[in-house]
Amino acid sequence: MKKVFAILAVALISVPALKAQTDEAARFGIKISPSTAWLRSDSRGLKSDGNLIGYTFGLMAEFPIGTTGNYRFSTGLFLNNGGGGYTRDYSFTAGPNEAIQNRPLKTELRLRYIDLPLTMKMMTNEIGYIRYYAQLGFAAGFNIRANADFEEPILDPSGFYTLGFRTIEQENVSSDVNLFRGGLVIGGGMEYNFSGQTALLVGVTYNNGFTNTLKGVEIEDRRARLFYDYLELTLGIFF
Repeated sequence: MKKVFAILAVALISVPALKAQTDEAARFGIKISPSTAWLRSDSRGLKSDGNLIGYTFGLMAEFPIGTTGNYRFSTGLFLNNGGGGYTRDYSFTAGPNEAIQNRPLKTELRLRYIDLPLTMKMMTNEIGYIRYYAQLGFAAGFNIRANADFEEPILDPSGFYTLGFRTIEQENVSSDVNLFRGGLVIGGGMEYNFSGQTALLVGVTYNNGFTNTLKGVEIEDRRARLFYDYLELTLGIFF
């Protein structure tokens, strides 16, 4: 966590220096982006199980690098809502003379993060009224809510046998989710210039999580590892 805050501090301190190198002005805008999100597993006994429709919205900020305006440090402050489904393998027996059975237990996890992206945006020269761009960088996310619907076994008083299953809904599982999420941001799209710095942005952005979403959760005596990814249609306007 200390390393993350150090990176953020360096990036923010660098912004005035980047701006000083060019006559191009900084730009600010807003975006709202529908997305499809999922949870990716690399743990045995834990499998991805479906996507959730989510969205991201918030403030965009860009600071030019160099004198051409084709390279920009792009950041912002966004609220990201998403999540996904997953299953975990569960082996049980219903009684002393019953055979061992296997059944997946389903969980649908809904997540909310405050996101701070730190990316480099590379733009073409204007072609007509349009500029195309590619974007690459890092995103820091901080979890502010985690709810889940999940299945759990109903055990007999001895705790050895499974009598059935029940579904728990809208359970607060924040204690099982890591506060920090790191992700790789890859995107591309176009901007249509109306007048001056006013421009409409349309693009596609993929956010690939590389830190474990779960905290202290074990499957088959091993630490469970899930990664939160999402693909969004980026819609924004600069003023």
